[in-house]
Amino acid sequence: ELLAPAAVQALRDLGELAAAQGVRAFLVGGLVRDLILHRPNSDVDIAVEGDAIALAERFAERFGWHVHAHQRFGTAVLKGPAGERLDLATSRIEHYPFPAALPEVEAGSIKADLFRRDFAINALAMELDGPRFGRLLDPFGGLRDIRQGAIRVLHSLSFVEDPTRIVRAVRFEAELGFEIDGASERLIRNAVELDLPARLSGHRLFREL
Repeated sequence: ELLAPAAVQALRDLGELAAAQGVRAFLVGGLVRDLILHRPNSDVDIAVEGDAIALAERFAERFGWHVHAHQRFGTAVLKGPAGERLDLATSRIEHYPFPAALPEVEAGSIKADLFRRDFAINALAMELDGPRFGRLLDPFGGLRDIRQGAIRVLHSLSFVEDPTRIVRAVRFEAELGFEIDGASERLIRNAVELDLPARLSGHRLFREL
Protein backbone atom coordinates (compact mmCIF):
# COMPACT_ATOMS: atom_id res chain seq x y z
CA GLU A 1 0.00 0.00 0.00
CA LEU A 2 2.77 2.45 0.88
CA LEU A 3 5.47 1.50 -1.64
CA ALA A 4 5.23 1.73 -5.40
CA PRO A 5 4.57 -1.66 -7.06
CA ALA A 6 7.90 -1.39 -8.88
CA ALA A 7 9.71 -0.94 -5.57
CA VAL A 8 7.97 -3.96 -4.06
CA GLN A 9 8.88 -6.06 -7.09
CA ALA A 10 12.50 -4.89 -6.87
CA LEU A 11 12.62 -5.99 -3.23
CA ARG A 12 11.17 -9.39 -4.13
CA ASP A 13 13.70 -9.79 -6.96
CA LEU A 14 16.55 -8.79 -4.67
CA GLY A 15 15.46 -11.22 -1.98
CA GLU A 16 15.20 -14.10 -4.42
CA LEU A 17 18.59 -13.26 -5.92
CA ALA A 18 20.13 -13.08 -2.44
CA ALA A 19 18.78 -16.54 -1.60
CA ALA A 20 20.16 -17.89 -4.88
CA GLN A 21 23.55 -16.35 -4.03
CA GLY A 22 23.55 -17.95 -0.57
CA VAL A 23 23.18 -14.69 1.37
CA ARG A 24 20.27 -13.07 3.23
CA ALA A 25 18.79 -9.62 2.59
CA PHE A 26 16.65 -7.61 4.98
CA LEU A 27 14.73 -4.36 4.78
CA VAL A 28 15.93 -2.28 7.75
CA GLY A 29 15.84 1.19 9.27
CA GLY A 30 13.16 3.82 9.47
CA LEU A 31 11.20 2.43 6.54
CA VAL A 32 10.26 -0.70 8.51
CA ARG A 33 9.08 1.47 11.41
CA ASP A 34 7.10 3.72 9.08
CA LEU A 35 5.47 0.81 7.24
CA ILE A 36 4.12 -0.34 10.61
CA LEU A 37 2.95 3.21 11.36
CA HIS A 38 1.52 3.62 7.81
CA ARG A 39 3.71 6.66 7.22
CA PRO A 40 5.29 7.40 3.81
CA ASN A 41 9.05 6.94 3.59
CA SER A 42 11.16 6.68 0.44
CA ASP A 43 14.46 5.62 2.05
CA VAL A 44 14.91 1.94 1.17
CA ASP A 45 17.79 0.57 3.26
CA ILE A 46 18.81 -3.07 2.97
CA ALA A 47 21.19 -5.00 5.19
CA VAL A 48 22.88 -8.06 3.71
CA GLU A 49 24.29 -10.95 5.71
CA GLY A 50 27.11 -11.47 3.26
CA ASP A 51 28.73 -9.36 0.54
CA ALA A 52 26.37 -6.46 -0.17
CA ILE A 53 28.46 -5.14 -3.05
CA ALA A 54 28.58 -8.49 -4.84
CA LEU A 55 24.81 -8.84 -4.46
CA ALA A 56 24.23 -5.30 -5.78
CA GLU A 57 26.48 -5.87 -8.78
CA ARG A 58 24.74 -9.13 -9.62
CA PHE A 59 21.33 -7.46 -9.31
CA ALA A 60 22.39 -4.57 -11.58
CA GLU A 61 23.70 -7.01 -14.17
CA ARG A 62 20.52 -9.07 -14.19
CA PHE A 63 17.90 -6.32 -14.07
CA GLY A 64 19.62 -3.48 -15.90
CA TRP A 65 20.07 -1.16 -12.93
CA HIS A 66 23.03 1.13 -12.26
CA VAL A 67 25.26 0.37 -9.27
CA HIS A 68 27.71 2.59 -7.40
CA ALA A 69 29.79 0.74 -4.81
CA HIS A 70 31.85 1.97 -1.86
CA GLN A 71 34.36 -0.80 -1.24
CA ARG A 72 35.76 0.81 1.90
CA PHE A 73 32.40 0.77 3.67
CA GLY A 74 30.92 -2.38 2.12
CA THR A 75 27.96 -0.42 0.73
CA ALA A 76 26.33 0.04 -2.66
CA VAL A 77 23.60 2.20 -4.18
CA LEU A 78 21.32 0.68 -6.82
CA LYS A 79 19.36 2.99 -9.14
CA GLY A 80 16.58 1.68 -11.34
CA PRO A 81 15.37 2.80 -14.78
CA ALA A 82 12.42 4.71 -13.30
CA GLY A 83 14.45 6.46 -10.62
CA GLU A 84 14.07 3.77 -7.95
CA ARG A 85 16.85 3.64 -5.35
CA LEU A 86 17.99 0.84 -3.04
CA ASP A 87 20.79 1.35 -0.51
CA LEU A 88 22.61 -1.86 0.40
CA ALA A 89 25.09 -2.38 3.23
CA THR A 90 26.81 -5.43 4.63
CA SER A 91 25.36 -6.09 8.10
CA ARG A 92 27.92 -5.04 10.67
CA ILE A 93 29.08 -4.63 14.24
CA GLU A 94 30.30 -1.26 15.53
CA HIS A 95 32.90 -0.63 18.23
CA TYR A 96 33.42 2.81 19.80
CA PRO A 97 37.03 3.28 21.01
CA PHE A 98 36.01 6.19 23.27
CA PRO A 99 32.87 8.29 24.00
CA ALA A 100 31.51 10.25 21.03
CA ALA A 101 34.07 8.63 18.69
CA LEU A 102 33.23 7.55 15.18
CA PRO A 103 32.73 3.78 15.22
CA GLU A 104 35.07 1.06 14.04
CA VAL A 105 33.14 -1.38 11.86
CA GLU A 106 33.33 -5.08 11.00
CA ALA A 107 30.92 -7.52 9.34
CA GLY A 108 28.36 -9.15 11.60
CA SER A 109 24.99 -10.88 11.76
CA ILE A 110 21.66 -9.17 11.18
CA LYS A 111 20.96 -9.31 14.93
CA ALA A 112 24.27 -7.56 15.65
CA ASP A 113 23.46 -5.00 12.96
CA LEU A 114 20.11 -4.22 14.58
CA PHE A 115 21.67 -4.00 18.05
CA ARG A 116 24.01 -1.21 16.93
CA ARG A 117 21.04 1.03 16.01
CA ASP A 118 19.83 3.98 18.03
CA PHE A 119 16.40 2.96 19.36
CA ALA A 120 14.33 -0.21 19.51
CA ILE A 121 11.74 1.32 17.15
CA ASN A 122 14.50 1.46 14.51
CA ALA A 123 15.93 -1.99 15.30
CA LEU A 124 13.41 -3.88 13.18
CA ALA A 125 13.97 -5.80 9.95
CA MET A 126 11.85 -7.51 7.31
CA GLU A 127 13.09 -10.57 5.48
CA LEU A 128 13.15 -10.34 1.70
CA ASP A 129 13.97 -13.82 0.48
CA GLY A 130 11.39 -16.13 -1.03
CA PRO A 131 8.60 -17.52 1.15
CA ARG A 132 9.73 -15.39 4.13
CA PHE A 133 9.22 -12.12 2.23
CA GLY A 134 7.85 -9.51 4.61
CA ARG A 135 8.36 -11.50 7.82
CA LEU A 136 9.23 -9.14 10.67
CA LEU A 137 12.36 -9.62 12.79
CA ASP A 138 12.05 -7.92 16.17
CA PRO A 139 14.77 -9.13 18.56
CA PHE A 140 14.64 -6.07 20.85
CA GLY A 141 10.95 -5.30 21.34
CA GLY A 142 10.65 -2.52 18.79
CA LEU A 143 7.11 -3.44 17.74
CA ARG A 144 5.93 -3.18 21.34
CA ASP A 145 7.56 0.25 21.64
CA ILE A 146 5.85 1.42 18.45
CA ARG A 147 2.48 0.32 19.83
CA GLN A 148 3.20 2.05 23.16
CA GLY A 149 4.69 5.17 21.55
CA ALA A 150 8.01 4.77 23.38
CA ILE A 151 11.54 5.81 22.38
CA ARG A 152 13.97 3.45 24.11
CA VAL A 153 17.68 2.87 23.65
CA LEU A 154 19.00 -0.68 23.36
CA HIS A 155 21.74 -0.49 26.00
CA SER A 156 22.97 1.76 28.79
CA LEU A 157 26.01 3.13 26.90
CA SER A 158 24.06 4.21 23.83
CA PHE A 159 24.19 7.96 24.52
CA VAL A 160 27.80 7.69 25.70
CA GLU A 161 28.89 6.07 22.45
CA ASP A 162 26.94 8.51 20.29
CA PRO A 163 25.58 11.65 21.97
CA THR A 164 23.90 12.74 18.72
CA ARG A 165 21.22 10.22 19.71
CA ILE A 166 20.11 12.69 22.39
CA VAL A 167 19.08 15.18 19.71
CA ARG A 168 17.57 12.39 17.63
CA ALA A 169 15.44 11.17 20.53
CA VAL A 170 13.92 14.62 20.95
CA ARG A 171 13.35 14.89 17.21
CA PHE A 172 11.50 11.56 17.17
CA GLU A 173 9.35 12.72 20.08
CA ALA A 174 8.21 15.68 17.99
CA GLU A 175 8.04 13.88 14.65
CA LEU A 176 6.24 10.72 15.78
CA GLY A 177 4.37 11.98 18.83
CA PHE A 178 6.18 9.39 20.97
CA GLU A 179 7.77 9.81 24.42
CA ILE A 180 11.28 8.99 25.59
CA ASP A 181 10.94 6.22 28.17
CA GLY A 182 12.03 6.87 31.78
CA ALA A 183 15.21 4.79 31.71
CA SER A 184 16.38 6.39 28.45
CA GLU A 185 15.67 9.87 29.81
CA ARG A 186 17.83 9.14 32.87
CA LEU A 187 20.62 7.99 30.55
CA ILE A 188 20.29 11.24 28.58
CA ARG A 189 20.58 13.28 31.78
CA ASN A 190 23.68 11.31 32.81
CA ALA A 191 25.30 11.89 29.41
CA VAL A 192 24.57 15.63 29.61
CA GLU A 193 25.95 15.84 33.16
CA LEU A 194 29.15 14.23 31.85
CA ASP A 195 29.20 16.93 29.12
CA LEU A 196 29.44 14.28 26.40
CA PRO A 197 27.59 16.31 23.73
CA ALA A 198 30.46 18.84 23.93
CA ARG A 199 32.76 16.18 22.48
CA LEU A 200 30.83 16.11 19.22
CA SER A 201 32.28 17.92 16.24
CA GLY A 202 30.30 20.85 14.91
CA HIS A 203 29.80 18.94 11.66
CA ARG A 204 28.21 15.91 13.35
CA LEU A 205 25.94 18.06 15.48
CA PHE A 206 24.92 20.19 12.51
CA ARG A 207 24.06 17.11 10.45
CA GLU A 208 21.90 15.75 13.26
CA LEU A 209 20.09 19.06 13.69
